[in-house]
Amino acid sequence: MSKKTAGKRLSELVGTPLREIEEEYISVAEMQRRIMPDPERLEVFGDYDISGKTVPIAVVGGDYYDFIDLDGRFGIKGKMGIVIADASGHGLAAAMLIRDFNTALYMGISYESDYLQDTTPLLVKKINRRMYRSSQDNQFISAFYGELQLSGVLRYINAGHYSGLVFKEKEVLSLDVGGPVLGVFRKVPNGYDVGEVCLKRGDLCVCYTDGIIEASNGAEEYGVDRLKLVVQENRQKNARAIRNCVLEDVENFSQEDGQHDDRTVMIIKRKLSE
Repeated sequence: MSKKTAGKRLSELVGTPLREIEEEYISVAEMQRRIMPDPERLEVFGDYDISGKTVPIAVVGGDYYDFIDLDGRFGIKGKMGIVIADASGHGLAAAMLIRDFNTALYMGISYESDYLQDTTPLLVKKINRRMYRSSQDNQFISAFYGELQLSGVLRYINAGHYSGLVFKEKEVLSLDVGGPVLGVFRKVPNGYDVGEVCLKRGDLCVCYTDGIIEASNGAEEYGVDRLKLVVQENRQKNARAIRNCVLEDVENFSQEDGQHDDRTVMIIKRKLSE
């Protein structure tokens, strides 16, 4: 079925002119652009070099990332919020779930800024309850949220997301402490744990969605090992350059099979000197 025929069929099923359906998609796409950083914007936070980018598979997508000025927006001194998330599925339904996640995240941070001033499991529990009410039976969100301090300490919670990677001088650490995905359980049985790692000068943190490591060339998936290799080979470059190297390498690897999922990667690198 051609795209034109499919569009006409959709219009007939929902009783809405195709032009209005297209306008709704454009509106949602604009909303998604507003809640995520401009990939060309220079992120400013202490002695960190920070960059991220999402490459959606369609007009709207289910990937999300953000760098949150916790000091300027919420009065939480000396911290930046780092978040990456992936809604199950694709298209409009996934995009709307991401919007709800973004709202719940900012409301939760606002609440905690008044009372706790720190990353706690309560924040993620509150987001999970909102996602449980918003999502359908087959929907969920995996997410990683952390608060980066000027000192280099990163406290985080991983809610069923692929583990972020911290590249240190002689080892690579996985950021896997947390709990299950959001939106499946009304009350998470064992709650969420908080992980902590310290980024020293020259260290860098890489977070990504499944569209990166599950990209396929038709015979095998891209995988975490390839991701580690391309980051290690380019770790002396700045964050934006490393980000672009990863996305280009995944694109080249999957050329034969094409893109089947949204792809998002973000890089946080602590500079060698101020």
